Amino acid sequence: MNAMAGAHCWYAETRIGQGYGKADIGGPFVLLDQNGKTRSDMDFRGKHMFMYFGFTYCPDICPNEMMRMKQILSLLDKMHVSDKIVPIFITIDPERDGPLQLKEYLSDWDSRIVGLTGTPDQIKDVCQKYRVYHSKSTLGNNPGDYLIDHSILFYMLDPQGNFVDYFGKSLSIEEIAMKIFKYVSGALTRVCSPNSVASKSIDHLLPPLKEE
Repeated sequence: MNAMAGAHCWYAETRIGQGYGKADIGGPFVLLDQNGKTRSDMDFRGKHMFMYFGFTYCPDICPNEMMRMKQILSLLDKMHVSDKIVPIFITIDPERDGPLQLKEYLSDWDSRIVGLTGTPDQIKDVCQKYRVYHSKSTLGNNPGDYLIDHSILFYMLDPQGNFVDYFGKSLSIEEIAMKIFKYVSGALTRVCSPNSVASKSIDHLLPPLKEE
């Protein structure tokens, strides 16, 4: 099921003009990157943010999506627009994913990916702002032994930090790369009415994913 089925949004092929309305997804954050440096959303102004929320202990879904992110970046390299994109991985598991853990994890994918973590309250805040579904499931008596059910989406924001679009698993890496290319080049704008589903919460529209 489309995560935003029923939303009053449409694509506009255009070289000029702006989208109407503003989706209530996204917002300011202050987190730590994989090098232990404080990073805010303002650090990424001027580039399109290409974001994924996951966790390093994820057994299969996150590795698959990170591989897709790496492949998408490779396609954007060939389209000569990757320099206008900043890929970001935000953990939903701050208890286990500190800067060093993120650095080791992201070294397997692409050196351009910025990993972000923070305190539980900071991660809770950013997940709420981006309408990220996530729910912890313990595996036994040890409270530190758990998995996290979560939504599987890539988010795209414009150079001003405004939400532009999301990309789910139904889209191929080629389709996502082409949409990103069109957004970056100005050939595609996202037009959403202020009262659309996209301007509300998307987490309740997402079926929970059980990772085993």
